Amino acid sequence: MDRKKSGFSVSSAFFLQLSLGVFFIMLGYLGVKHHDSAFSQFARALGKDDTMNLVMAIIEMAMGAVLVLGLFFSVSSGLARLFSIALFILWAFYMAVSYFMNDFGKPEWATWLYTVSWHAIILVSLWMVGRKYMN
Repeated sequence: MDRKKSGFSVSSAFFLQLSLGVFFIMLGYLGVKHHDSAFSQFARALGKDDTMNLVMAIIEMAMGAVLVLGLFFSVSSGLARLFSIALFILWAFYMAVSYFMNDFGKPEWATWLYTVSWHAIILVSLWMVGRKYMN
């Protein structure tokens, strides 16, 4: 029996990519929203530069949009490959800095391990979604 692949299929990979896309869109949205908060504006007035946080929030929203739109529209394989590798590297870098370089084992071991594990789930999910663009 021959099975043909259609361009669009609803599978676990579809829902994984959709979930990741929505996650990154919302993560970026919350970052932009936080940037516009009264506390953030007050902190900037006192000299705290949070430009990098705003840039990361915009990148997160863009990458989330690429993940979601990639489910419904054809995206060039080169662009999709670039975005998937970039997102994987950025998330791995974020994890390395946040949980290993700055706050290793803090505030206490169980909480640290719990937080690292769910960030690792996101990292592995990015890897799995990105693999479809590597062939």
